[in-house]
Amino acid sequence: MDSCSKFLPQLNLTPLLPNSPHHFYIILIGAGSIVNLGHLPAYELANFTVKGIYDVDKQRAQEMASKWNIPTVFDTLSEACAFTSDRNIIFDIAVPSNQIVPILKQLPINSYALIQKPMGECLSEAQAIVDLCEQRHIHGSINLQLRYAPYILALKDAIRRGWLGDRITTIEIHVNVFMPWSSWPFLASVPRLELPYHSVHYVDLVRDLMSPYEPTAVHCRTSGHAAMPELSSVRSSFSLEFEHDPSLYVNIYTNHHHRWGQKHAQSYILVEGTGGAAKAQIGDNLAYGESVDGKQRDYLQVNVIHSFINKLMKSFSNLFDRFDFYFHRFVRMKLPKVNGSILIYKVEIVFHMHS
Repeated sequence: MDSCSKFLPQLNLTPLLPNSPHHFYIILIGAGSIVNLGHLPAYELANFTVKGIYDVDKQRAQEMASKWNIPTVFDTLSEACAFTSDRNIIFDIAVPSNQIVPILKQLPINSYALIQKPMGECLSEAQAIVDLCEQRHIHGSINLQLRYAPYILALKDAIRRGWLGDRITTIEIHVNVFMPWSSWPFLASVPRLELPYHSVHYVDLVRDLMSPYEPTAVHCRTSGHAAMPELSSVRSSFSLEFEHDPSLYVNIYTNHHHRWGQKHAQSYILVEGTGGAAKAQIGDNLAYGESVDGKQRDYLQVNVIHSFINKLMKSFSNLFDRFDFYFHRFVRMKLPKVNGSILIYKVEIVFHMHS
C-alpha cells in the first residue's frame, strides 16, 4: 500500500517569501496583542529583521522589545516614521482603524506599509486611505492574512490540482466560539465590530478562493448579544452570490459569544466541489490567546472521489475483481513552531470501482 503514496503529492504549506529577507527592515507601529501573538512570531519564523517599535504606551512597547529583542523603542510616532536606513523600510501599522489615516500622513513619501485591518470604519475612511497612499506614493497592503495560513495554502493547492473537481459548488464558513473581546478595550467604542474586525477575513478568503470572480450580491445580518450590550455586534450571518455561477452556495456564520465550553464550539471552513470536499479547522478561534504548545489546533482534511486517481488504481486492478477501497494517508508536517502549533493535513481518497 505504500506504493500508493507516490501519487499523492505534498500540498504547499508555505507562502512566497523574499529571496533575501535581509534587504529590508521592519518598523512596528503598535504593540498590541496581535503584534505579540501573530506578527512577531511570524517575522521570527521568516527571519525578518524588526529594527524598532512604537506605541502610545511606551512601557508596553519596551516590554515587547525586550521579549522579541527589538533594538529600538521610539519615543514618538514622528521619530518612528523618520527612521532611515540604506535598506527598504516596511512600516507595520497595527493600530485601531481610526488612527490609520493620521499615521499614513506622517510616513515618508514612497514608503511601504502593511496596514492592519479593517480599512477604516466606513467607506469614506477606506477611500481616504486609498487617496493618501496614492498621493504619498505609499505601497500599502491591508493585512488580511487568513489567505496565507498554512492550511489555507494547502486547501488552495488541492483545489489547483483538481482534487475537488473542476468546479467549486459550496463554501461554508462556520464559527461558534467565545472571543475575549475585552483584550481590545477600544472595540467598545467602534460603530461596527464583528464584520470589519473579524469576518472580513472570511469575505477576503472567499474572494481569494473564487478569484477572478467577485461577489455580485450579499445578504447579511449582524447583531449584538444581550450579555454584551456594550459591544455593537458579535454575531453575523451572510450569504454571497456570484453572477457567473448562480448555483454556487456561499454562506458565512459567526457567533463570538458561545459561552458553553469547547464541546459544542466550532470553527471550520468547508469547501465542496464536483469531485471532492475539503474541511479546514481554524484552530486559533477555539483558544484565542491561549498557549497551544504541543496541542493540535489547525488541520485540513480532503475527501476526494475523482478521476485523477484512476492511474493509482490501475496498478491494483489485477488484484481485485470488485472492491470498495478506502485509503487513508496521514501526512504530518511539523512546521517551524509558532506558539508550538503543528499542522496536520489528512487526505482521504475514496474509490468506488467495480468490475
